[in-house]
Amino acid sequence: MSKIKINLEALKKRLDSKGLLEVQQEEGYVEKMKVAFNSPATGKELQKLPFTLPEDYEEFLRLHNGGLIFTHPEYGGGFELFTVDEILEHRAIPGYDYPDNWFPIAYGYDGCYLIVTDKMVGNGYLYVMDTGYDFEDNMFIGMTFEDWLEKIIIAQGTKFWEWGFIIP
Repeated sequence: MSKIKINLEALKKRLDSKGLLEVQQEEGYVEKMKVAFNSPATGKELQKLPFTLPEDYEEFLRLHNGGLIFTHPEYGGGFELFTVDEILEHRAIPGYDYPDNWFPIAYGYDGCYLIVTDKMVGNGYLYVMDTGYDFEDNMFIGMTFEDWLEKIIIAQGTKFWEWGFIIP
């Protein structure tokens, strides 16, 4: 079984009947968060994307064409994983001229976009772009989608890429 399927199945098993998961975040804050996934993307939908998808991200879309993870049921937040159509809509927003090989695949945390590219750099292809759409200040996070998904699940929805710890 693939890493994507293993992590998604383990996450879904922990959800209550309302799709909620109790999580502990920074400063001991404990709250129930919503997790919901859409139905699979069709082959026809996937063909709309004008670039070759990384295999792991394509697998996710074939399982779930987007969804919500670690979203507060009343106040929002968390991450919205885009559908194929939403990827294309966000890519086409006037005034936000993404580099040719950049596609926003998720949105969350006060304007943070998760960006997929069509090129591997080291161990990954994902970038995080904060509010303001400044392509100069983007953050390459050096991982694949399956690694990001696993880590955001383990980190209970927090922005683990900003923790800034140093491993000696």
